Amino acid sequence: MVLAGGYANVLMLVTPACGVAGEGGENRERRGVQGNQAEERRREEGQVRRPRSRQLRQRMYRPRAALEGMPEKTVVHNYRLCTRAILALYEEIKCDIDPATARGHAIPGLSKLLGTLHFLGNGSFQNAIGMACGMDQSSFSRHFNQVLQALKKRVRNYIRFPEEQAQWQELKSEFFNVAGVPDVMGAIDCTHVALAPPSDREMAFRNQKNYYSLNIQVVCDARMKILNVVAKFPGSFHDSYILSNSALGRNFTEGKYGEGWLLGDAAYGCKPWLLTPLSAPHTPAERRYNEVHATTRSVIDRTFRVLKSRFRCLDRSRGSLQYAPEKVADIVLVCCMLHNLALSHEMLSEVAPDLPREPLICSTATEPDAESGIKLRQKVIEDNFS
Repeated sequence: MVLAGGYANVLMLVTPACGVAGEGGENRERRGVQGNQAEERRREEGQVRRPRSRQLRQRMYRPRAALEGMPEKTVVHNYRLCTRAILALYEEIKCDIDPATARGHAIPGLSKLLGTLHFLGNGSFQNAIGMACGMDQSSFSRHFNQVLQALKKRVRNYIRFPEEQAQWQELKSEFFNVAGVPDVMGAIDCTHVALAPPSDREMAFRNQKNYYSLNIQVVCDARMKILNVVAKFPGSFHDSYILSNSALGRNFTEGKYGEGWLLGDAAYGCKPWLLTPLSAPHTPAERRYNEVHATTRSVIDRTFRVLKSRFRCLDRSRGSLQYAPEKVADIVLVCCMLHNLALSHEMLSEVAPDLPREPLICSTATEPDAESGIKLRQKVIEDNFS
C-alpha cells in the first residue's frame, strides 16, 4: 500500500504538468482540434511561415600571388628577379615547396616562392608581405621557412670557390684586365647585417658601430659574382679573425688554390696569399700599387651595395632582422645565392645612393706570416709598377 500510494502521488505530480490527464482535459483536446483546423486554413491561404533553409556562408580566399599578366618591370620591382629567373628557380625547388595535395585551397608553391622573394627584396614586415601575397602572417611565416630551407639546400649550386686550374686562370685574367694587378683570384671584405641579438649573448653581437649584427665575409670575382660566403660570426668579431678561422683561409694557407692571392683592405694583415694596401707609400711605384689595388678591390664594395640594394632585408635602413642568428645566416646565404642567379640572367641592380659605407677598422694583430706577405707585396710592386 505504501509503494502503490507513493507511485500514485508521483503520477499526480507529473501528468498535469504534461497536459495529458487531470481536470479540463476535454477542453484542451477541443482547443487542439480547433488549432489544427486554423493552421490548415492559414496554410491554404499561404500565411504559414515555412522553416528557413540554412544558407552556408561561402569562404573568401585572398587572391594568390601570380606572375600571369604582370608587367616585367613590376615583376622585377616586386621580386628582384626577372620572370625567367623566377620560373627557373621554381622548377628547381618545387619538389620541396609544392603542397602535398591538390585538394582545397592549399597555397601553391609558386605563391610561396613569390612571397619569400617579396620579403627578401623589400624587407617589409611579414604581415604586410602576407597580405600582398594572399596569406595571413602565420601562414606566411610557415611557408617562408619552408622556401628558405629549400633554397639553402641549393646554395652550393650557385656559390663555390673555383677548384680547377682553368677557372683560376679565368679569374686572374678578368682581374688583370681591371687595372693590371697580376694573379688576383678574388676581392675579400666583410659587411654587417643587423639583427635582434640573443639576450644571453648581446655583447658578442654588438659591433664597432654600436649596433647588433652578424659580420659576413664575402669573396667576389671581377664581375661581382660571389665565390665564397662565411655567415656565422657575431658582429664583434674582427674581419681578420673571421678569415683566419674560415675554410677559405685554411685552403689558401695550405696552397690548395695554387699560386695566386686575394685583395683585401687594411682590415687584414698582409699574407703570401692576401695583398693589402701600403699604409704609407713613399715611392711612385708604391703609390701606383695602392691606386690599382684600390681600383681592383673596389668590386667587393660594389658587390655589397648591389646585394643590399636588391635585397633590402639585409640593409639596416629597413630595420634589424627579427630572427635568431642562425636564421639570419640562412637569409644571408640565400640572398647571396639569388644575387648570383640575378647576375646569370644579366640583371645588374641599380645601386641605392642612400646605403652608407661601413667604416674601415685596421688590423692591429700581428699575423704569423706577415713578414713573408710583406716581402711578396714588395716583389709585386717592383715587378709590375716600377
